[in-house]
Amino acid sequence: MSGGLLVVLLVLPGAAAWAGGSGDGALRMTVTVDGRSDSAERPPAVRVGAQVVKRYLLENLGEAQVYGVRIVDPGVPGGAVRCPRQRLAALGELECVARFRALPGVRLATARARGDVPSLGVLSSATARSGYVGVAGGLTLTERVSVGGGRAAVTYTVANRGNQVLHAVRVEDTALPLGPGAVDCGGRAGTVPLLPPGASARCTATVLRPPGTHRSTGLATGSDRVPTLDAGGALVPAPTLTARSSAAFTIPAPPGGAGAGRGSGGSGASAGGGGSARSGVAGVGGVGGGSGVAGVAGTSGGAGVAGAAGGAGTGAGAAGAGTAGAGVGAGAGGAPGAPAVPGAPAVPGAVPGGVPQAVPPNAPPSVPRAAPTPVPPTPARTAGTVPAAPSQGVPETVPGTGDRQQQQQQQQQDQQRQQRQRAEAVPDDEGFLGRLRRRAREAHEFGVVAMLLLLLIPAAVAAALLGSRVK
Repeated sequence: MSGGLLVVLLVLPGAAAWAGGSGDGALRMTVTVDGRSDSAERPPAVRVGAQVVKRYLLENLGEAQVYGVRIVDPGVPGGAVRCPRQRLAALGELECVARFRALPGVRLATARARGDVPSLGVLSSATARSGYVGVAGGLTLTERVSVGGGRAAVTYTVANRGNQVLHAVRVEDTALPLGPGAVDCGGRAGTVPLLPPGASARCTATVLRPPGTHRSTGLATGSDRVPTLDAGGALVPAPTLTARSSAAFTIPAPPGGAGAGRGSGGSGASAGGGGSARSGVAGVGGVGGGSGVAGVAGTSGGAGVAGAAGGAGTGAGAAGAGTAGAGVGAGAGGAPGAPAVPGAPAVPGAVPGGVPQAVPPNAPPSVPRAAPTPVPPTPARTAGTVPAAPSQGVPETVPGTGDRQQQQQQQQQDQQRQQRQRAEAVPDDEGFLGRLRRRAREAHEFGVVAMLLLLLIPAAVAAALLGSRVK
């Protein structure tokens, strides 16, 4: 019996030694975040949205195997961390890894690892605290446009929706033609020096635009100046944060814009200048294309001078001893002129339309008749012309041509002059040479021809008489 008891005592101490060191203190865990093992005291900065890598190193310091190893970390989305196996050998190591996207803010949590020792019926566990700081650079931009007086006033509102202070936030517009310093941000030219988390600032700009639809496109840039770590533990510089906005606006046309710039056509009236060698009076030019007024008789009236700015007048008069000259007036439109003076006797050699002939009908066959002066055609009336003057014997008063009383006096003087010329007229039986001289005076344009005839005809008669005597 004593021998059996000795064997039992020797076996039990051996069994305790094989399972010794197992329990709560036999399992140890170390956590690193993006390569940093001191993340509990100094959590690394990670840009929000970047990948975070947590590595959990489990060490079994006991002499018994640990089964069903599992890790729970509240700092990991979902909380659960998967391990490659769930058995940890005695005095062995096991690494578990968790990968996820960084969230904003401070993310510190305590992870717990657990395992079972079936041979002893005990639970082995370990804890470790770790985490990171999620850096969120949230820059936003909105704008509002108000229109008035052909100008557009744009208000830009820039806000920091992140968790870090933003520095040197600059506001500009890429669509509107704004010059340097056109954007005012609280007294600074387009720049907000500091923008704390949750704060906002306003910037304004005014631009002059033509009527129509336009678009404003705001652009805000800034930086939180916070370097971060990537998944491998490398340092990443702070990026430039960007925010955009857009708004369409319409500049209305000014009141009365449809008739703006509409010019009123000017109107004017003028009279043709008179031209006469002695006492012939030129015809008055028609206004705005109206009919001209005939010129009155003159001793040797010349051609009338054309009127200016809307009318033209032409007068022609020819007079001899006892013969009344006939004047012809034509307006700018080319309408035929009226008779010289109402009630005056017909002028010899005049053709219908008031155009005088240069040679009377009773001239000898040897003297050719001059062709009547053609009357220009009447052009089409255009907008803005003055209505045509009535075709009367006495011209109506035209601005710049005198009043009606002066015209009546002029008509009376012309009638007296015609009567005096008829009294001084030479009878028809005055002879060939006398008639030829008179016709030469009437048609001054044939003066040279008349003088040649006066010299050549007597010479021809003398030669004929000399020849008859010689025979």
